[in-house]
Amino acid sequence: TWHAVLTLNSRGAITYTNPAFTEIFGYTYEEVLNRELITLFVDDSKKIIQKKLENYSRESINQEATPPAREIFSITALHQSGSLLNLELSFLPEQQNGRNNIIAFVRDLTLYKRLFRELKASRESYGALSETTSDAILQINDDFTIQFANTAIESVFGYSSNELKGGSFSLLFPPPVYKRYQSTFKKYFIIDDKHREAKSLTNVIEILGQTRKGEIIPLEISFGNSRSVAGARILTCIVRDITERKKTERKLKYLAYHDRLTDLGNRDFFNISLVNFLTLVKRSEDAMGALLFLDLDGFKKVNDTLGHNIGDMILMECARRLSNCLRESDIVYRFSDDDNYPAKSKEDLFRFGGDEFVILLTNLQKPTDAAVVAQKIIDTVKRPYFVKEYKTISRITLGVSIGIAMIPANGNDPTSLISSADVAMYKAKELGNRYMYFTQEMNTRATERLLIENGIRNALENNIFELHYQPLVADNGTIKGIEALIRWPHAERGYIPPDEFIPIAEETGLIIPLGDWVFETACRQLKKWHDHGFTDIDMSINFSLRQFNQEKIIEKLIKIIDKTGINPSKLKIEITESSIMKNPAEARAIMEKIKKNKAGVRIAIDDFGTGYSSLSHLSQFPVDIIKIDRSFVMNLNNPTNEKIINTIIALALSMDIELVAEGVETQAQFEYLSSKKCHTFQGYYFGKAVPAEQMSQLLSRGSLP
Repeated sequence: TWHAVLTLNSRGAITYTNPAFTEIFGYTYEEVLNRELITLFVDDSKKIIQKKLENYSRESINQEATPPAREIFSITALHQSGSLLNLELSFLPEQQNGRNNIIAFVRDLTLYKRLFRELKASRESYGALSETTSDAILQINDDFTIQFANTAIESVFGYSSNELKGGSFSLLFPPPVYKRYQSTFKKYFIIDDKHREAKSLTNVIEILGQTRKGEIIPLEISFGNSRSVAGARILTCIVRDITERKKTERKLKYLAYHDRLTDLGNRDFFNISLVNFLTLVKRSEDAMGALLFLDLDGFKKVNDTLGHNIGDMILMECARRLSNCLRESDIVYRFSDDDNYPAKSKEDLFRFGGDEFVILLTNLQKPTDAAVVAQKIIDTVKRPYFVKEYKTISRITLGVSIGIAMIPANGNDPTSLISSADVAMYKAKELGNRYMYFTQEMNTRATERLLIENGIRNALENNIFELHYQPLVADNGTIKGIEALIRWPHAERGYIPPDEFIPIAEETGLIIPLGDWVFETACRQLKKWHDHGFTDIDMSINFSLRQFNQEKIIEKLIKIIDKTGINPSKLKIEITESSIMKNPAEARAIMEKIKKNKAGVRIAIDDFGTGYSSLSHLSQFPVDIIKIDRSFVMNLNNPTNEKIINTIIALALSMDIELVAEGVETQAQFEYLSSKKCHTFQGYYFGKAVPAEQMSQLLSRGSLP
C-alpha cells in the first residue's frame, strides 16, 4: 500500500513530497513545490482541510506534551489526469523557527472501500477477497469475539488465522490500551461510515498493538460495520503495521531539529532546550547555568583558500571535539539556514551556522565552572586538523573566541541571554582566541554600537550625511586639489567623529551604500567647480577595504563617472596602505582594472609608512600618489620619523610618484618638507575640512594660507 508523505509550511504550501505522492496523485515533486495543498482537492474537502490548517496556524504547539490522537479525514482529491481520488488524510503538526509547520500523510482508499463494498455484497467471496491485500483483515462480533481473520494477520501479530478465530479481540492489544479504547470500538459497531464524522468519529485510528511475543507495535485500523445473515452486527477491521511510517516520522522530526552537516542540535532545538532550562531555573533558587557562544578564528580563511569541502570537514571534526569536551548534561548546537526534536543528551552543544557554535551548560555549581569548560574548548580546538584531499594532507590550525553569559545572572529570558553571550563573544574576538564573561560595560558599548548602526541607516535614508572638503596645497600656496571627507551631523550629539562610525559601517556592510553616496556626491560637486571655471582642481575620495573588494566595483565607478560627467583625470581614489596589504594580489588586480577601464583615474596610497609592507613593495602597485602619514609629520623632531620621511621621499622621487604630506600644522613642518622636495601638502596649517560653499570661497581666493 502506498502512503504519501508531504511537509507543509505555515501557509499550507507543499515543501516536500515522497515518491508515493507521485504514485497517488500523478504530479511530480517539482510540479507541486510551493503549491498550496488545498488546490489538490475538491470543494467540500478543501473546506475541511482549510479549516484544519487554520486551526494549526492559530494553535501553539507544546513540543513536550504527549501528542493528541491523530485525526484522519476521508476526502476527495483530483488526480493530475482529472479523475477523482478517494483518500484518507492526517496531519502531524510541528514547530520550526516559532512557526507551526505540518507533516501530512495520505492513503488511497480506493482498495479498501471496494473491499468493504464487496464484502458486504458477497459473503461467499469474502475469504478470497480478504487475501487480495497484504493488510491484516479480521471480523469481530458485538461481544468482541473474532469471527474471521485472513492469513496476513500472522505477519502482523504472529498468530495464525485459525488460532485467533473464536478468541478475544483484546489479545491483539496491551491490556491498558484495550481498556482505554473499548468504548471507542463499541461506537464503530453502531455508527455507520457516513455518520461518523458528525459524531466526531474518524474511519481510521492509530493505536498500539501487541504481538504474540509481547512486542508493542504501532497500528492503524480502518473500520467498516455490517450485519450477518442473521442480522447480528459485525465489525470488519483492516489492520496495518505502521512501524516503518513511525520510523519515517521520527526521522523527519530528528532532521527538523538537527544541523545536517554536524548532526548537532539546531536553532529550534536550542530554543526549546533553553526555554526548558530557564523554566527549571525559575523553579529553583540554586540552579545555575551558562550560555557559551563560540566563533572559530581563522575559519573563513580556510574556507576561502581551501574550499568549502575542506571547511565542512573541519566543522565536522570540530563538532566531534566539542562534544567530547562536555558532560552528559550539556548540549552543543549549530545554527544553519536549513534549520527541532531532542537530540543527544550531551551538555547542549548546537551549531548556529558557518563557524559559530553554542553550548548550554547546565547544573553548574559556581560561575568559574564555565571558564573551566571554555578553556578546555580553546585547548581542544587549537590542536592541528589534518585534512586529506587527493594525495595532499593539509595541516590546519584554528583558534576560538568564546562569549559566556551566566544563567540567570546575565538574563532570565532567551533574548537577553543570547544578546549577552553574543556581545561577550565579539569582545573575545577583538582580543583573539580567548573567552570573555559578559559584563554590563560590554552591554553599554554594544547598545551604543547598535544606536550608531541604526543611526547610519537613518542618516542614509534621510540624506543627513554631509561632505566637507579639505584643500591640498602646492608649496606656492595654490590649491591643487580637494579631499572629500564625510561628516555626520547628529541632532543630539552634534558632529559624530568619523572614526566612531566608519568602523561600524565597515563591520555591518553599510560602508557600501555610504561609500557610493560619498563617491557620487563628491563627483557631482567636482563637476560644479569645473563648470564654474576651477578646471585645474582634482578630487580625492577615500575607499575602504570593503568598498575596494566589492563585486563589480569597476562597473560601479564607471557608471558614476559617466553619470556625473567628470573628467577621470581629475579623480583620485585613496586607499590605506594597511588595507592594500591585507590582500596585495587582489588589490593590485583591482587597481590595474581601474586604470585600464577609466584612463586617467589616479590611485593614491593613504597613511603610507604605517602598513605591513616594506617600502620596496611599492613598485608592485600601479600607484600615482603616496600620502605620508600624519604621525610622521607631527613628530619630525623624532630622528626615526625623520629618516622614514626622507626614505619615503627619496623612493617616491626615484619612481616618479607624486608625494602629499598629511597633517601639516606648522610653518616649520611645511618648510622642512618643502626643502626635501615634497611639493603638495594637506593639514590644518592650510585649512580644515569645510562645507562646499566655504570651499568655493577659498577657491576664489586662489591661494592659502
